[in-house]
Amino acid sequence: MAHANSLRWLSASRSHPGAVREINEDALLDCPERGLWAVADGMGGHSRGDMASRVTIDTLEHMPAAPGLTQAVAEVHERLQSVNHQLQMEAALRDVGTIGTTVVVLLAANHRCAYLWVGDSRIYRFRDGQLTQLTSDHSVVGELVARGALSPQDAASHPARNLITRAIGAMEPLDAEDGLVDVSAGDMFLLCSDGLSNEVGNEEIARLLACHDCHRAAEGLVDLALAHGGRDNVSVVVIMAEDVAAQESTVLNPAV
Repeated sequence: MAHANSLRWLSASRSHPGAVREINEDALLDCPERGLWAVADGMGGHSRGDMASRVTIDTLEHMPAAPGLTQAVAEVHERLQSVNHQLQMEAALRDVGTIGTTVVVLLAANHRCAYLWVGDSRIYRFRDGQLTQLTSDHSVVGELVARGALSPQDAASHPARNLITRAIGAMEPLDAEDGLVDVSAGDMFLLCSDGLSNEVGNEEIARLLACHDCHRAAEGLVDLALAHGGRDNVSVVVIMAEDVAAQESTVLNPAV
């Protein structure tokens, strides 16, 4: 029988080009068996944004297993720096200004998660009915909100809300941020491109995550973004930490 403190990771994902755009420049990674998830959003309006997001996700997908979160975070940083250099070289060869992408990455081990991000794709945690945004947008508006110069409510309609200040392929060296959180059984995490966060509010996100069903939540979130206009590509990965011991106890003692 598994240890009482063991967690099982469940997840589901969905990506859609949206109701307006023909090309989906988002890419995602959904590997619960490895404790590895990511969403990358190729920079709209720039050359080959779809290639930039795909290269980023492919590079993360082929990352070797690490002995712990500290080593895994270091490996992700190194790989993102490599992709950053690769995209800058590609842009120079094609004689275009920028080939870039945002990215959010979540890594899980035991009762902890590490996360990394560049740009305005987001990671949320849903715990005990409360939704918390773990990342802070690397954008003009995000920085105004962080300084207290703009409210989150006004940020949603600000004319500069789509102007990001960091992206893979757009700066040298790459300045990716990271963080670490403890995890409890029942915690849910949402990784998403701004095609979701620009269309769906926090209350609606929390309502859909409250079902504690990764597949239902992923489908519902994308459907809601499309119903609200779907003006951009939209990608989500929904993850849940499940108590293995509690699940096994239920199977062994169905009357409980």
